[in-house]
Order: sequence, then C-alpha cells, then structure tokens
Amino acid sequence: MYQLRTMDISPVNPMLYLPGAPVCPEEPKGKMQRRKLMQNQINNIEKQGIKNGEEIASLNLRMGKVEQQVSKLTDVVTDTNLRVGKLEQQVCHIKEVVTEMNVRVEARFEKIDQRFDKIDQRFEKIDQRFARMDERFSALDVAVTKIPAIFAENAMKQSQSLIRVIQWIVSLMVVLVGVTFTAARYIH
Repeated sequence: MYQLRTMDISPVNPMLYLPGAPVCPEEPKGKMQRRKLMQNQINNIEKQGIKNGEEIASLNLRMGKVEQQVSKLTDVVTDTNLRVGKLEQQVCHIKEVVTEMNVRVEARFEKIDQRFDKIDQRFEKIDQRFARMDERFSALDVAVTKIPAIFAENAMKQSQSLIRVIQWIVSLMVVLVGVTFTAARYIH
C-alpha cells in the first residue's frame, strides 16, 4: 500500500510551520509506527493468503471429490444408457414379435372368416332346402286337408254306389222271386 508522507504535504504542527523549512519533528517515531503498521498489514495479508491457500486447497480437495463423483455418475449414466439401449432393443424385438403375431393372428382370423363364410353359405343352402321342404309340407298340408273332403266325397259316392248296387240286387231278387213264383205257378 502506498502512502504519501505527511511532511511532503503539510507540517505536523501548523503553528511550527515555516515556509521553505523542512519541518517534521516526530518523523522517526512516525516511521516506526508506519513500519509496524505496514508489517502488521503484511502479516495480516500473509495470514489471509495462507487462509486463502488453505481454502483453495480445501476447495481443490472438494473439487477432486466432486470430479470423482461426476466420474462415477458418468459411469452410472453410461451403464444406465447401455441398459436403456438393451431395453430399447428388447422393446423393438418385442414389437417385431407382436407385429408378427398380429400378422399371423390376422391371417388366422381371415381363414376363420372364410370358414364362417363357407358355413354361412352352407346354412343358406340348408335354409333354401328347408324352404323347399316347407313348400312341400305346405303342399302336403293342403293335400292332407283335402283328403277328408276327398274321403267324404268318396264315401258319399261309394254309399250312393252301394245304394244303387243294393237297389239293383234287391230289384234282381224281386225279379227272381217273381220269376220263381211264376215258374212255380206254371209247374203246379
């Protein structure tokens, strides 16, 4: 630190000042104090430098530890990235497998759909056959419903025919009886 001497600027005691005369009655005493003061300041500066050096050394140690931790964290991050990479590969592989399975399943579903279409066609054919059978049964129902009428009609025709036959037989018998009585009368 730089200080100007007081005798260069102004006298210590203004009452004793004479212009042009070097006046500094307490100069040797002041120099000593200044030297002590300067030495104290230098010592304080050195102490502060030592403290600063210790703090810097402590900070350097801490920095070293932090660098070690950063290095460890870097290793952990690298390891984690490797694991994530492996997981991503596995996920990709799983996606491929799932996609392949989906393709296979879709193909199977398409085959099953085709089989169901064929089955539907068969059922349609069977439905058509049942419709034809229903038509036939309807025709049979109509025929069966006509059968009692036909039987009744046939029964009436048969009864009328039977009545005619009976009438014819009876008339023949009457004729025979008449012929027999006439013949018996001629014979007696």
